[in-house]
Amino acid sequence: MNNNKILYIPLDDRPVNLEVVIQLANLAELEIKVPKKENLGSFFNEGNVELIKEWIKSEKCDALIVSLDMLIYGGLIASRTDKKSLEESRKILNFLKDYKKENKEIKIYAFSNIMRLSISVSNDESQIWWGKINEYNELRYRVESLNEVSLKNKLNQIESEIPQDVLNTYLRTRERNHKVNMESIELVKEGIIDFLILSQEDCSKYGLHLIEHKRIHEKINKYKLEDRIYVYPGADEIGQILVSRYVNDIRGFRPKVYVDFDDKEAEDSIPKFEDRSLKININEHLKSTNALIMDKYDECDYILAVTTPNIPYIDMASDTIENYNKKIVIDNFISRIKNYINLGKKVSIADLAFSNGGDEYLIKRLKEENLLLKVISYGAWNTAGNAMGTSIAHGNIISNINSNNNLNFKKSLESLKFLIERYCDDYIYQSSIRNETNKEVLKEGLSIFNMNKRVEKIDSFVEKSLNRMTNDYFYKSKVSYLEAKGEIEEVIVKAKLPWNRTFEVECEVNIKFKEGRYED
Repeated sequence: MNNNKILYIPLDDRPVNLEVVIQLANLAELEIKVPKKENLGSFFNEGNVELIKEWIKSEKCDALIVSLDMLIYGGLIASRTDKKSLEESRKILNFLKDYKKENKEIKIYAFSNIMRLSISVSNDESQIWWGKINEYNELRYRVESLNEVSLKNKLNQIESEIPQDVLNTYLRTRERNHKVNMESIELVKEGIIDFLILSQEDCSKYGLHLIEHKRIHEKINKYKLEDRIYVYPGADEIGQILVSRYVNDIRGFRPKVYVDFDDKEAEDSIPKFEDRSLKININEHLKSTNALIMDKYDECDYILAVTTPNIPYIDMASDTIENYNKKIVIDNFISRIKNYINLGKKVSIADLAFSNGGDEYLIKRLKEENLLLKVISYGAWNTAGNAMGTSIAHGNIISNINSNNNLNFKKSLESLKFLIERYCDDYIYQSSIRNETNKEVLKEGLSIFNMNKRVEKIDSFVEKSLNRMTNDYFYKSKVSYLEAKGEIEEVIVKAKLPWNRTFEVECEVNIKFKEGRYED
């Protein structure tokens, strides 16, 4: 395949931004290169911007997929600090101008975050300021933009409770990032950046980000760049989305996708940490990959099966599921999924019922109906935007391979491994093992937000727990997944906490697979 070599500059070094993207690129038969991991930084240690720029200049490629937050600031966490001045940031952004002048044939696909409502959490104290700045942000928007003057006293009270230096740093950083994002639009207009996604990190239906969105959209519309710039809630999934977009572009392929919500009446609900309806965000994610959204499932390449948010919201990083109320909806949904698969349709699941983890009842019903390893993909991690991004990128790539008649046993097994890793991470760790890990960390007298060092005892606990539960689900499973037919004879999970906090896990699943056909 021509045009198959890409350079990828991730948002940071976490698995969702690095390893997952590499896996999807390899599945799509792209040759993907990334900078040395030590140059990407980690958590509060920023990436080495100068070495990354030198690396980009030294490598040959057909396309550059680049996080502007890494290129300019040194990563996601660094982008929420004010270490880099606006002038320094502009200078680094202009590096892309010089790069494009010298490499006119190289396509540049860029992505940048619109800053979230609050600050980064590094310890128990910053968790308090995180909550208060979130509240300040929403109140200030409602008072100043919506003229809800009755909230003025509450805004003043919240503002007085936040250390002045913490608030000022946040506001300065927000202003700088917005100006850089506005200038990135100019680079699209000038033909330097070929395609751009401005992803809105954690937000809500009220906040200062909405003022920025208005200015961004005015500029996009002014330059008539609506087909080259997308703006929607998300962040960590965008590397995956852009790999999918690039594959579609170079192969001239537009996946046909039918979206089925578990509850049609809930498609307009607004997920936690987002500012628009679920349906709108899914449509924008799909369109940004150049997929076609179909009205009927008959001619689609795959069905995106979406679970809608449980109301009241449930966040698996902090809540219990005592308010779960979707069993009847899920039972009906499972029946539809089973029917689609029996008709020979490919189904990708975006499990968006909860934030930060998968729906236990959905997984239970999938297992009971022997569907866990018959759907082609699954995503349930972090926010709705994050999870749908993985489900869409994986679904698109499988459809792309299938359209080229390259969906052989090897590719199917590679994709199956990726699917099991999603269950292992998104559901087993995030919805179950993380809470148990929190207890173990607290027993050691450490913070779940930052243990400050690698704790082998904790990593060992995580790995053993994931091995036990993943084997409970998949050991000796009979498999009919794409072109991979047979039985899983062994499941081995390697795992650790990559940022020395409990929020995310890095897990690698290896399976021993015995080929053979079986009857359901």
